Amino acid sequence: MQWPDLNAAFREVPLPQGYRYRQLRRVDVPALRAAVAEWHPDVSVGAASCYLEQDFYETTATFAGEAERDLLVVLCWKAEELVGFVSWDRERAQQAVYGRFGVISPAHRGAKLSTCAMQLGETIARAMGAGFIYTLATLKVASMQLALEHAGYHLLGIAPGYDRECVAPGVVKRVYEAWYAKVLVPESELLRPDPAKMTPKTRELFQLLFPHLFRPDEPPTRTG
Repeated sequence: MQWPDLNAAFREVPLPQGYRYRQLRRVDVPALRAAVAEWHPDVSVGAASCYLEQDFYETTATFAGEAERDLLVVLCWKAEELVGFVSWDRERAQQAVYGRFGVISPAHRGAKLSTCAMQLGETIARAMGAGFIYTLATLKVASMQLALEHAGYHLLGIAPGYDRECVAPGVVKRVYEAWYAKVLVPESELLRPDPAKMTPKTRELFQLLFPHLFRPDEPPTRTG
């Protein structure tokens, strides 16, 4: 589970004309922190608030040309203007990748940079041998949900109150988020659960989420 050759991934998933990728360097951190604060002020609290802190990058991120760490950050540029970024966590024991956080400058939304970022993440995950990639999507707007579904990600559920956001000046609330994932290995490598080992509620949800795996001739769950 080492981060792969990013140049190969960049070539496989090119950005629109005029844009380019670059892995995070130490000198980029101040500009990135300022951009996050400007583009997405809601993250002043909650899980993504660490992206505003210098020490977070110093202790967690993989910088270009330096020793690997579990966080990979890729920046998007147009000429010398930073216009977006995306980041992933590798989970080595599970051989999985978590699409952790990314933001596109409001002035460049609509240029399909987010779509490229999702495709890049999947390309990187496959190249490093990951079998699973997942992320969370806000329920404030539908755009991210639509992009993930269009990219073939599967909705796994809704997390109520998992994270906190500043929803109005001085007002912080816990928010609902959608969990999306994509399996990167053949279905033959997955152990299909036994419906007899599921509670009725679990079986009902499993059938809803994975109807192609549900066989109506299977016996009902026994409890008690």
